[in-house]
Amino acid sequence: MTQESQIAVTPLQTQSAPNMTKQLTHLRSDPSATDFYICEFPKSGVTFLTVLIANALLIANGYSARATFASVRNYIADLCVGEHVTSHAFQDPPSRFYKIHSVFSAQFIHSLYLVRHPVDVMASNLRYAIGRGWWQPESRDDFLSHPILGIEAWKRHIQGWLVDNSFASDVIFVHLLRYEDLLSDTERELRNIDANFGWHLPEAAIVGAVEAASRENMRQQEAIYRQHNPNHQFEFVSPAGSEVTPGFRDQVLASCTEELHLLGYQTNRIPAS
Repeated sequence: MTQESQIAVTPLQTQSAPNMTKQLTHLRSDPSATDFYICEFPKSGVTFLTVLIANALLIANGYSARATFASVRNYIADLCVGEHVTSHAFQDPPSRFYKIHSVFSAQFIHSLYLVRHPVDVMASNLRYAIGRGWWQPESRDDFLSHPILGIEAWKRHIQGWLVDNSFASDVIFVHLLRYEDLLSDTERELRNIDANFGWHLPEAAIVGAVEAASRENMRQQEAIYRQHNPNHQFEFVSPAGSEVTPGFRDQVLASCTEELHLLGYQTNRIPAS
């Protein structure tokens, strides 16, 4: 085997992939008691959730502007891009919202924690890593052992947010959402968030936000962005995830039975990627 062919089938080094789940290196410089953090392990559907929340707040506050795939960070800042950026301040409810992939931190006083079935998360992460050049497609099954993107990293994220720091549940308020529930009944899940945190969003804000964040609208928004930015080659709002082997699925399901039970997933269910 030539050196060139060896490079073609060897997974790229771990350091090629940024650690998006690392804890923030500093405390927030200008925190507020009304700050909300929208948190997930990467590829769990946070783009959908941020567009939904941003539009609900925009409508509730009387803005004509709407959050799209390309503009949502105007209203919900991404702390993975810049740790000290200050997000847009809404007046009603008086809150700022931030997107984060970080492991649990006590400074995230109010959090919407989004989870997704790990088979789908791993499939989507694999697809993205291949597209970014962090991983070679010939080594799909080995991807699950990746220390940053693989299944053990996902398990540590879940455990950190929902198990290791469960003692803080009366101080750090975490609202758990499953991506599958958010897709199947978006309006119900938005109303649950609204009721839990006492925002009292007007009906028009809920209905309008659900429409603006529909899968069809989100795909159209991303298509427009792609049309005007030739560097955007991936589908964040894709109708399907990566194709994975039965062995890939079985390995995920076998390795995280405890987490599947914790999140309310059937341990023998094989999700449609």
